[in-house]
Amino acid sequence: MAVAYTPAISEVIEKLETGNPLPNLVPQDAWSTELTDALESASLDELFDGKSLKNTTFGEAIKSGLLLWNDALDESHTISQELMDQTGSYWHGIMHRREPDYSNSKYWFGRVGTHPIFPALRERTLELFKQIPNPSDTLADIGQTIASQENWDAYQLVDWCEAAEDAPDSDVTRFLQQVQVEEIKLLLAYSYQNAI
Repeated sequence: MAVAYTPAISEVIEKLETGNPLPNLVPQDAWSTELTDALESASLDELFDGKSLKNTTFGEAIKSGLLLWNDALDESHTISQELMDQTGSYWHGIMHRREPDYSNSKYWFGRVGTHPIFPALRERTLELFKQIPNPSDTLADIGQTIASQENWDAYQLVDWCEAAEDAPDSDVTRFLQQVQVEEIKLLLAYSYQNAI
């Protein structure tokens, strides 16, 4: 999903793609405290370079998502817990999944229901899986499960992330990190398209 972000948002995304391309499923600290501070202090007007926002809730969702990609969970949470819509609940659910507070994450995904990015996320996840030459049995089972289900299952992703805590260096963990980044990118794009 190609999106023409504002220069300010593009700059942050470029920093994250370069420096934190595969964030840990459960981060210990923010990747860049400098970036956290910059995002927290930036107004929506600065982030959106003066573009007129049709929906500030989605504007705040962008800020929450960028903080989340930067592994600044508390700062992201401060924003997402105030966003009382489906996409705000999605950012909130990802934050709790990464905290990790899996049952709380599932609560928020229950509030999400079926999000418009789910079909694209399922498709992108299958593409990522097909690129893995020799998946472990566990990862092969995950790929087969996704392929056999018509719809994306956010609860299942939470369960897989929880199970991966016991194997931080496995191909499953690396795959889930890739899925997580695609999820964040798709949700950022969706938030941006609905903000302007």
